[in-house]
Amino acid sequence: MPALIPDEYLGDVHQRLLFYKRISNTDTQEKLDNIRMELIDRFGVPPQPVKQLFAVHQIRLKAEQLGITKIDISANGGHIEFSPETPVQAISIIQMMQKHPTFFRMDGGQRLKVMVMLEDYQKRIQFIVDLLDSLLKEIH
Repeated sequence: MPALIPDEYLGDVHQRLLFYKRISNTDTQEKLDNIRMELIDRFGVPPQPVKQLFAVHQIRLKAEQLGITKIDISANGGHIEFSPETPVQAISIIQMMQKHPTFFRMDGGQRLKVMVMLEDYQKRIQFIVDLLDSLLKEIH
């Protein structure tokens, strides 16, 4: 699914680019929520591509806290790459793999293979959010 601000929602190219820049430079969930509310106040209820854009950036914010450098998950699974400086303890990942051995396995030292088939985009996003939230609980 596209994660963007469509022309039909916000016709002014300059304004769209400013919102993209503000969203990409956001470093907290609160700031991201404020931008979302501003869009709603100014342009009305956002269409699905805008909702997807905010979902992707919400994931980005959580991933940054976890030291995750890349998330690549499609309908057929994918992988999550951790930086060497990740605050996530190896034991947390090991316990997760033991709890769900058909979902996860390590693929090298910093890469977690995800073997979940999720064709529905919303379910895939929710799976990633839940996974990141569980890892965030472990580090806090």
